[in-house]
Amino acid sequence: MGHTWKFFRAGGFDQVRIDTAADLLNLKDLDQKLWVALSCPVQGLEFDSRTLALLDSDNDGHIRAPELIAAIEWAVARLKTPDTLIAGGALPLSAINDSDELGQRLLASARQILNSQGKADAGH
Repeated sequence: MGHTWKFFRAGGFDQVRIDTAADLLNLKDLDQKLWVALSCPVQGLEFDSRTLALLDSDNDGHIRAPELIAAIEWAVARLKTPDTLIAGGALPLSAINDSDELGQRLLASARQILNSQGKADAGH
């Protein structure tokens, strides 16, 4: 049985609600006819343009569905639980999946950055 989606109506459209980590994980299986947009510019939005630029893996100035799905999959693999993506706020160091080399390097980098900022004891 597939994922059960919840919808809301806004702007004359029925739109999918993304409330849980399960929603994010199943986004790849959502029929793209149900997506409100299949492309998003990396400039001119009320969202951090540096983050949007990182998501734009082909550097064409737009984020498309496959790039968003790839970013979700990358982030989920770097975390111990996908629920961390929905929690918001500061990222706890304890949430980083350090069970492989990439995760260990990511955790070490985060600790080095905190140390260089004089926050060696910070947990997030």
